[in-house]
Amino acid sequence: MPKLLLALLLAATRTTAILHTDLFNATTVNDPDIVIRKELPGVSRATTEEDLEPLLRDNLEPDLRPWKTKGRPLTKMDFLGFLHEIDTQWMEYRRHFVAIVLIRNNVMKWWAYPKARGWCTRRVKFIAEQFHGFVESRGLKFPDVVYVMNGYDKPLCERGVTNCSAPLFTFDKRWNASAYAAGLPGSAHDDVLHPVMNHPFEELIDYPWEKKIEKGFMRVGVYAAMPFNCSRVLINKVGQTKAGREVLDVGIYQNRHWKVKVKTVPPVPMELHARWKWLLNTDGQSASWRLAKLLAINSAVIKHRSDAIEYYYRSLKEGENYISFDHKDVVKVLKGLHGRDSELQAMAARNQAFAYRYLSQFSRTLYAKVSFDRYKALFSDMDEFVKEIPDDFTLEWFLNRRKELLEQQQAGG
Repeated sequence: MPKLLLALLLAATRTTAILHTDLFNATTVNDPDIVIRKELPGVSRATTEEDLEPLLRDNLEPDLRPWKTKGRPLTKMDFLGFLHEIDTQWMEYRRHFVAIVLIRNNVMKWWAYPKARGWCTRRVKFIAEQFHGFVESRGLKFPDVVYVMNGYDKPLCERGVTNCSAPLFTFDKRWNASAYAAGLPGSAHDDVLHPVMNHPFEELIDYPWEKKIEKGFMRVGVYAAMPFNCSRVLINKVGQTKAGREVLDVGIYQNRHWKVKVKTVPPVPMELHARWKWLLNTDGQSASWRLAKLLAINSAVIKHRSDAIEYYYRSLKEGENYISFDHKDVVKVLKGLHGRDSELQAMAARNQAFAYRYLSQFSRTLYAKVSFDRYKALFSDMDEFVKEIPDDFTLEWFLNRRKELLEQQQAGG
């Protein structure tokens, strides 16, 4: 197949893959005051490992620390043991969130359980499409590596509960910055965070500040895996009170939780969120992927107090990138924002610069690529192991290979 045709096909499938959430991608924006930009004068995209180093230092290195302090290199037996643990010790529903991923010669392939959750495997598929697209368009070179990917919205490698003898890549987890700063584990989970790829994170959105509505705005969905009294539900309840209505415009546009009884409202495309000065970010099933979208808008981010993080959150600072709230003080916090426009505009400008530099699709892909490089460096025999793996690998191959190696060790005494 000619390279140009292949690139066009990849681009077409990539568009299909990532442009699938109406809330995140308005088909048309009729407000002439909404300005959508793909450039930011004075700021460049992060396109090299050196460019990404501040993000890597704040985020990737803390994720790798538990594995670097094991006192020995990891080996293929650790990886094979991990797969054996998943297959024999994990509960079935947890197994069906994971995929075995192989990258070899810049081609990404994966295997998932036949009964794996479809939306989990679709996320892996979207990641592969993005990776392959940047291999074609930008000449990106991935390391030869094999790893396990978690397609769920929550981490799975909980220390002392789930036995993970090798790292698992996942989208979000809980983080205690104070504990980490004191030299203690920053999380109960040893998952290594992987960028979310299945939404487009390219555009900056502007709206004239003087025209913005001076209220805290939020449109969110509520789903079955969330607690029935999650932050989204609690904030929505506050928004229905007399005091809340003075400073809040919040609503739930989709309710898939059997315990939550709420009147839903129409969704508002993310581009139109720019009409409000204060944009509320609340957790989803874990960290909310919409935060990256909010950072790209020239409004102030008001973030629910939470220890749930995505891969880049540890580079954000309270007071510089967001203002914290919860359902108990949200009205007071928002009332306290009146008259602070200069400060909040400066915050919005910092956030747009951060989003533009670090959170584009290519920068996310590059972060993943460097993560795989440094993950690979944890192993003493990854190159040798990757060469053994057949193109049509399945979990059975890995389990049989583990059995063979154990028998060889026993025979060797």
